[in-house]
Amino acid sequence: MKLFNLLIPVLLLSSNLVKGQDSKIEESNNNEDNIEIKVKKQSYEAHWAGFDVGSVILMNSDFGTDFTNGSWLDAPWWENDIVNSTTISMNLFEYKLPIFKQYLGLTTGFGYRNTNIAFRDNYQLYYNNDNVQAYQIDLSSEQEAISEIKQNWLAIHYLTVPLLLEFATKAEGKKSFYFNAGVVGGVRVGSRTTLKGKYDNGDRFTNVRRAKYQLNPFFLDASFRIGYGAFGLFGSYSLYSMFNRGKTVDVHPLRLGVSWNWHFSGSDKDSESNEFEFDSFGEEEEIDL
Repeated sequence: MKLFNLLIPVLLLSSNLVKGQDSKIEESNNNEDNIEIKVKKQSYEAHWAGFDVGSVILMNSDFGTDFTNGSWLDAPWWENDIVNSTTISMNLFEYKLPIFKQYLGLTTGFGYRNTNIAFRDNYQLYYNNDNVQAYQIDLSSEQEAISEIKQNWLAIHYLTVPLLLEFATKAEGKKSFYFNAGVVGGVRVGSRTTLKGKYDNGDRFTNVRRAKYQLNPFFLDASFRIGYGAFGLFGSYSLYSMFNRGKTVDVHPLRLGVSWNWHFSGSDKDSESNEFEFDSFGEEEEIDL
């Protein structure tokens, strides 16, 4: 009770102070003074939220694209069709932890990535408990009875989380050069193969198989982004093999493409202003505080 009795005067005093501020504003209005108060709230926008579109190049453990070494480890099907191998990401959420104002900070967030690996030379992927391989469809074979392959790819879906060290030249997002680098990790949430083509008799077919294909359930990429305002370039390289160890040769996807940050498409959001204006019809008067 004694503590409660002590708090009552403090609360009353705080209430009077607030009311006093309100009354000063009203009094200024009555005195026809022109007062403008602006409160700026500094925001720290990252360069993650938005869309990424690019190509995928499968690389071996020696940073090359040759998967035929003349041994039992030959896996030519991983020499993918780069033109038709695509990556599309929709990065939904971002947060930037400032280290030095707007100019340096740590960026994290959340996103979704879809990776399509297109196969060359009519290879069709299959797997068992021991390994992942592919066999080549022979279009001249009467047994296959297939005259044309139009689409042949492996699609993998991921949820992603970045951790990037970001540098920006200006506080205004639309007028800022930026560069960030770090890692992007994630978890696989789905995968499937799709084969579309035409039989010898002219009938079309579509074969879709949803399976894990011995894919690694997690990934970790070294990643960078560079750009100006809403647009930029990105690149990432998988630090671990795309498949479980020992199931096939090491396969490391390299992703390169363009990015668009949606929160920089409109007006700058670097500050918000709360204005209180009191129109005056008299002369301006300087007030020293």
